[in-house]
Amino acid sequence: MLGYRRFSDSQLVDEIKSGNEDALLSMYKQYFTMVKSFILKNNGTEDEIEDVFQDSLIAVWRNVNKKDFTLTVKMSTYLMAIVKNLWFKQLKKKTRFTVVDESLQEKILADDVKTDHLDHSLIHDMVAELDETCKKLLGYFYFDGLENKVIAEKMGFANTDTVKSKKYQCFKKLETAVKDKYSKEDFFR
Repeated sequence: MLGYRRFSDSQLVDEIKSGNEDALLSMYKQYFTMVKSFILKNNGTEDEIEDVFQDSLIAVWRNVNKKDFTLTVKMSTYLMAIVKNLWFKQLKKKTRFTVVDESLQEKILADDVKTDHLDHSLIHDMVAELDETCKKLLGYFYFDGLENKVIAEKMGFANTDTVKSKKYQCFKKLETAVKDKYSKEDFFR
């Protein structure tokens, strides 16, 4: 266990699909510090880090093994989205929910929306069908947690107002596509 093979994102997906548990060890070694930092900054303890991280790795393993799975973002981004979702659910249950990183508050679903049974793969598939600009913009904002100013620079937009406007347009496209293709019942397992 001293050394481990570091896989690229596409290799990780292939190795997980082939049942190679070394892929999980690689992810554990590669991303543990990132997960630990996030959980500790958001009222977590050392013991909770292990539980959330292991549950997240299991979720990645299950999702990657779904027949129509396609990784459209970096593996670290995908894993952290799962970690954040599981961690925020756990914090809500403990009623000690305080997000230290206030920029993340925009990304947290409203308290009154219950997503325990929501099938996120449907939304993931719909985002994958958006044009490249929308995929990048939504990915930068929601998965990478970048601020509007940074997104404007990365995407060559004039300013943060352009980012906000384009983000709104992308959401409208996503909303329309989802409403055209699915009913509310499709989002629940």
